[in-house]
Amino acid sequence: MVEISTDLQVNQPTVTVIGNTFVSIENYLSIITYETDLIKIKTKVKSIKISGDKLSLKYIADGEIGIKGIIYTVEYVD
Repeated sequence: MVEISTDLQVNQPTVTVIGNTFVSIENYLSIITYETDLIKIKTKVKSIKISGDKLSLKYIADGEIGIKGIIYTVEYVD
């Protein structure tokens, strides 16, 4: 069995932005705010605020969420 170093184990949020139309967030806890111009996601560390236009949830999977729309900003907030 291969052991993974604790440095490589990912329990922090992983944010992937594709162009300005899609954001994927892994290791999230919950959705705080859901509006067409603002989505706020709670993670173990901080919250992630996505602002844009025509935002919607593309999918919600176990530990991962996908957001589509026109993305203006992605930022960490308290």
